Amino acid sequence: MKKIFNFILVLAILFFTFQIGITLLKKSHNIDYSLKISDKKVLIHEEYYKDKQSDYYYFEVTINKIKFVFDKDNTFNKQKKVIDNIRLYEEEDLTCISPVYIKNNNDPEIICNVGKKQYSYTEVKDKYNLKDFVESIDKFDEDKYNLSEKTITGSRNTIYNDHIYDNENILVYEYSSLIKVTSEDYYKINFADYDIYENELGVLIDKYYVIPKYDKKPEYSRLLIIDIEEETTKELEIEEKLSTNIYINGVVKDKLYIFDKSNLIQYEINPKEVSYKIIGNKNINAQYYDGEWHKRNIYDFSNQTLKFKNNYPIKENYVEAFETDKFYYYYNSNNEFYKVYKKNLNKPIFLFAYNDFKEVVVVNDCIYFIDDDTLYRYDDNGLKKILVNKEFQYNYNNIYSVYFK
Repeated sequence: MKKIFNFILVLAILFFTFQIGITLLKKSHNIDYSLKISDKKVLIHEEYYKDKQSDYYYFEVTINKIKFVFDKDNTFNKQKKVIDNIRLYEEEDLTCISPVYIKNNNDPEIICNVGKKQYSYTEVKDKYNLKDFVESIDKFDEDKYNLSEKTITGSRNTIYNDHIYDNENILVYEYSSLIKVTSEDYYKINFADYDIYENELGVLIDKYYVIPKYDKKPEYSRLLIIDIEEETTKELEIEEKLSTNIYINGVVKDKLYIFDKSNLIQYEINPKEVSYKIIGNKNINAQYYDGEWHKRNIYDFSNQTLKFKNNYPIKENYVEAFETDKFYYYYNSNNEFYKVYKKNLNKPIFLFAYNDFKEVVVVNDCIYFIDDDTLYRYDDNGLKKILVNKEFQYNYNNIYSVYFK
């Protein structure tokens, strides 16, 4: 009898070990289920997804034929059916929900549709009377949408440091140096002994800022690779010497591609390895990237300024678009900003509209742009000032970059 009991115990341990192993190795699931909220049936489509960059749940919740799309970071140990309840608010053409999960409800969100069009909460919260609904949601943090007027002064910048995240770094180009702005302070990183007014060749790639070493010669013999985290600089010597008639093709998978029109040479720069290689010349032609690599005639690159361009599968007309791990972001000719999940291109989410902006950058699901002398950031917590610099009124092209640790 004891042997049978021990045998069953071993089998049970092996079974549970196997189940835990399966859960730890699981990278995705896809499931549909439903809930009953008052007299309404709520349909829920749930997907779990994990790769090197992301670990999250994606949801489509449908109530009265109105669909809401949203996601949640994985804090559920890859469990299924993680939505336990739905709080619902209805007012004329507005319908809002707040999901209640099986656990970890420390940062509840509100998702809204006007008609059947989904809007960011920041876009509707001041246009409708949501006060009672918001107060009914335990732990909902309305304060995170508040604006701060606290500033510090750094070089030519007035910095709204309370608006800057702890892991956020803003780099401002100041002609012979970079100003690194954080939530706590600012740092100056020099790269030249004289001013270079137009920043045509500086580019941030992951945590490395790459820019030629300017020394008033008719060619560049070195590139500077500035580590933004460590605030150190390394030099990459280019044996062939770069003419001053060079331009950037683009950045693909943390590598920089530049073309030298005078010498008809295309380079691939790897800032992490502080190395380069020639990938195009008169003998082998050059490489073009539009989501895939193609070989193109070398003179296509010398007769024009040929930039790499991605063809995004966005269904709406757009002026400019950007890609992150989960989303495509874009703005249209009406100056309206949207994001759309890669998992559902049929449901764009209206974020905000803005009349006058320039130099748009999207990093880490944050939208940055300049208006007049001010750099703004938009994310799920709304539109906030980051810094003010009078130079932005006159010179704004490639004037700032953003890096998250």
